[in-house]
Amino acid sequence: MAAPTTRQYPKQNPAFPQYWTDGRKDVGVYNDKYLPGRFFSRRDMNLLGSVNAELFSDIIEVVVQVFKIALSETNVNIYGESVSSQGKMFYPAIDLTCLAEREDITGENGSKFGPDRNQNVVFRFRERDCIITNFFPELGDIVLYNERFYEMDNVVQEQFLGGHPDKSWSLIVNTHYTRLSKLNIVQRQT
Repeated sequence: MAAPTTRQYPKQNPAFPQYWTDGRKDVGVYNDKYLPGRFFSRRDMNLLGSVNAELFSDIIEVVVQVFKIALSETNVNIYGESVSSQGKMFYPAIDLTCLAEREDITGENGSKFGPDRNQNVVFRFRERDCIITNFFPELGDIVLYNERFYEMDNVVQEQFLGGHPDKSWSLIVNTHYTRLSKLNIVQRQT
C-alpha cells in the first residue's frame, strides 16, 4: 500500500520522533554496551517484514479506515472538552490493513435511554505500515470496521522480536464500540 499523497493530518508532530527513530539507543543499553539481537538481524527483519506485508495485503485483506482526531479544529469548552453541539472534528480517513480480534456484541437495558450495545475489538497494525503512512494511533482516534465505529482506548507498542525493544513489530490498539451520535464524521438525519 502506497503512502497517501493528500494532506491527512499534520505531518510534523513533536511526539513522532520518539517512536520512529531508526537509531534508538535509549532502550536495550546496559551500562555502555548495546546488546543487539543475536537471531534477528536486519536481513531476518526484512524477510519477516516482507512475509507479513504479503500476508496482510494479499491473504488476510482486512482493511479498516482510521480517522485521526483534529485537535486544532475541534472547539472546546472551558474544561477542555469538545463542544457538545459540534462534537469532535476528524481528518479524512486513511486505509490500513490489520488483524482484528473482536468480541461478541453484548446488550444492556439502560434505565433511562433504552438498550445499549457494547463490543470490544483489538486491532493489530504493522508498525511498518504506520511508518509509511505517517500515522501513529492515539487515544480518541476512530476506526471504521464492519460498518461500525470504534474509539481507541489504549495503544500498546510492545510486541518485540527476540525481546529486544529496538525491534518493535506491531501496534496493538484496544477499542470499544462508540455511538454514532458522539461523532462528527457521518451526516445524520435530523
